[in-house]
Parts: sequence; structure tokens; C-alpha cells
Amino acid sequence: MRKNIRCAVLSTALASLALGGCSLDLQNPNAPTEAQVTTSPDGVIALATGLQARFASSYGNFAYMAGLVTDEFASTSAALISISDAEQGSVAPTTGIADNVFNSAYRTVRSADDLLAGANALAAQLEPGTRSGLVALAQALKAEAIGEALQSYQRVPIATFGQTAPVYVTRAEALPYVRALLDSAAQQLATTPASTFFTSNILTPGVNLNAMIQLFRARYARVANDHANAVAYANLVPRSGPTAFSAFQFPAPTVNFYANVTGGTNGIAPRRQWRTGMAAGDQRFVWFVIPSTTLTGRVGALLDPWNRYASPQASLPVYFPDEALLIKAEGLARQNQLVAAQAVVDSVRTDCTGGRGLDDPKACLAALSTALTQPQLLDEIYTQRQYELFGTGQRWEDARRRTAVRGPVSAPGVPIDAQRCWLPYAIGDRNANPNVPADPAEPATFPAACQP
Repeated sequence: MRKNIRCAVLSTALASLALGGCSLDLQNPNAPTEAQVTTSPDGVIALATGLQARFASSYGNFAYMAGLVTDEFASTSAALISISDAEQGSVAPTTGIADNVFNSAYRTVRSADDLLAGANALAAQLEPGTRSGLVALAQALKAEAIGEALQSYQRVPIATFGQTAPVYVTRAEALPYVRALLDSAAQQLATTPASTFFTSNILTPGVNLNAMIQLFRARYARVANDHANAVAYANLVPRSGPTAFSAFQFPAPTVNFYANVTGGTNGIAPRRQWRTGMAAGDQRFVWFVIPSTTLTGRVGALLDPWNRYASPQASLPVYFPDEALLIKAEGLARQNQLVAAQAVVDSVRTDCTGGRGLDDPKACLAALSTALTQPQLLDEIYTQRQYELFGTGQRWEDARRRTAVRGPVSAPGVPIDAQRCWLPYAIGDRNANPNVPADPAEPATFPAACQP
């Protein structure tokens, strides 16, 4: 007989949803072994909370690194030389900057694969809606983890389950795989909606799984230049109210990723020109930073301290709701539906305090005063993405899409857009896996189109 499984340790597991994740090697109730995952429903449920923690970590590592090699972040005064080198576009193969995105992303992938294996092995012992939620969650977070890897490395492995030496594939092969996982997750929930038990006791509070999946589908349809589907999926993301915003929570004593890297040897802070480069009257900086005239970094970069992430318990958005609108605007613009696209852009520009019932960045700008051509409109969309999606890692892919990788900028110079095309591959995987390719050569002339 199928039944809901209530895990005695679930409240503790949820409370520990933070950067450390869930080790599969420790013998304690909150960290199941691989054997327990496929033989114990409680182990499957505990792994689902651990997967979300691992994803919070891999997402944080991706956004941190992508901001550092673009024009978003710079090292603070106590940071390691490797951090200040990265802010100037130089990333050595042996540094944590090169390794952390890969290592954390594929820890997420491994946990997702284990969760899928457990949910399938124990299908008879899980209520259908609970199993459906577990499967969709695993597929969605696995897809996004691989998607963040393919935005960071020229080639990535996709077939890793049970593989000791996975093969690295090109973006042309990895991107359809990511999209197929997300399509499968969406179909899973459409066929068998997640149970109340899953959404109330397993899914981390503040996350809307359906909305997250549709946003990810829109994101990677856009990367694939599938503009019609990008618009269609964006339309499925809620526009207002609590279901429109998915964010990971960090109950004490756990710590938000950005609060964890505001000082010390990994310290970063927002570059001041992100704020000062805004249009007059743009209020989005208030959400993110506290204006400073004195804070400087390790190699002299002018910085603003965090506002939103100053609190260790500040929530970390999985995505910003207006990303869906800006994906829709770009999809419409690239299909030459310019009037409709401009109306969507204006809805982002004019969003102001109290708008849509959301605590998200608010531009409070006027609507555009004249009709824009397609090139002008695309420029405006990317400007809005720069200020609306700050700190999400999306800036790097935007630079590649616009052929706006402009090369290394040594201090005291100030970078614009992105400074390099790709990261070198993780040295740990290179030492263990003969299939790791040679590190891609960075362009010699800029602005550059990055070879996929």
C-alpha cells in the first residue's frame, strides 16, 4: 500500500539547508549513505533536502565566479591574490576559481542522480504525488547545475551516473540534454502533481517548483535561440504574489552564500560602477547595495557593500521574477514583435515599490518615450538584465551572446561586460579523468565571439 512517508529528521534537515549540503558518507540521520537512499524512504526524503542544499552551494559558486570575471564583482582587501587576478580576467587552472563551479555543480548532479535512483527504487513505498515531486525536483536541479556548468566551461560531461571517467561534450550536445531534463520535470508534475506533503515538508520553504522549472525552461530556450518556446515558457512563470518568487532560506545558524563571501580570503563586493552607471532615478541599487565613497578592494577597485545580503540569514533568489519578463521581451523582439516586446520592457522599467506584491528589485523608471528599433530594443533589454539580474551569474552568458567579451582589464582599469570566454577545467577532474579536454584557448582579439 502506498503511503506518505514522514521523516522524523525532516525539520532538522530543512533547518540545515545551507552551503554545506548533505554528505553521502556520514552515518547520521541527516546524511544518508547511498545504500540507505535506495532502501529507506526516510533516506530518500533526507537526500532531497540535502540536494537543495547542494544546489544552493553550486548556484552560489557559479554566480560568484561569473560576477568576478565580468564587471559585477571585485575582490575585497583581504582576498587571496587568485581572487584579485580573476577580477582582472586571469584564472589559473589550479585555483579554486577554476575548480569550485565544476566540483559543486557535479556534487549537485550526483545527489540528483541518487535521488532519482532512490525515488524509482522505492516507488511502491511513496505516495505518487510525493514521488512525482521528488523526481521533478531532482531533474530540475540536475538540469540547472549542468546548465551552469555549460555557461562556465567550453565542454561539460552529461552522462556521469556510475561513470568513473565521463566524456566531455560540446554545448551543442549538452544544451538539448539540459532542456530535455527540464521538459521531463514539467511533464512529471503535469501528469502527477506534487503532493501537499512534498510541497509542505520536503521542498524548501519559499520555492515554487512549478515556477522554477518553467523559468529554467525559458532560460535555456533563450540560450538555444528557441525564441517562440522561450516566450511560451516565460508566460508560465507567475507574475505576482508569493508564487512568483523562489528563494532559498537560511535559518540560523546557516549563512547565505553572499554573506559568507563578503570578507576573508574569498571576499568579494559589488563594483561601484554597477550603481553609478544606472540611469538617473533607477532605484534597483537600493535592493542590492549600500552606496559608498570609501570602500576599495585588494587592487583598488571601487566597491559598494551589500545591502540585501548583509544579513547572514538573507534569502537567496533562485531567480528574479522579472527574468521571465526580460526573456519574453527578447524572444518577442527577435521575432520582430517590437511593440509587444517594448511593452514588456516598460513593465520592468516602471515596476515600483509595492508593484506585483513582491520584494524584488524595483527600477521605478518612466516608460520608454519613443518606439525603438530592434537593435535599440535588444540593447535596452540587455541593459535591464544588467541591473535586474545582478549577482545571478547571467551577466557572463549575456556577454557571450552579444559578442561582448572584451578581454582582461588590469587594475586600476574598470572592466566592461566580460573579461574571458571560459574557465579552465577543474584540475582535480583532470588528474582523475583522461577524458578531460585541453583547456580552451582564450581569444587574442576583442571584443570576441567565444567558440562554443
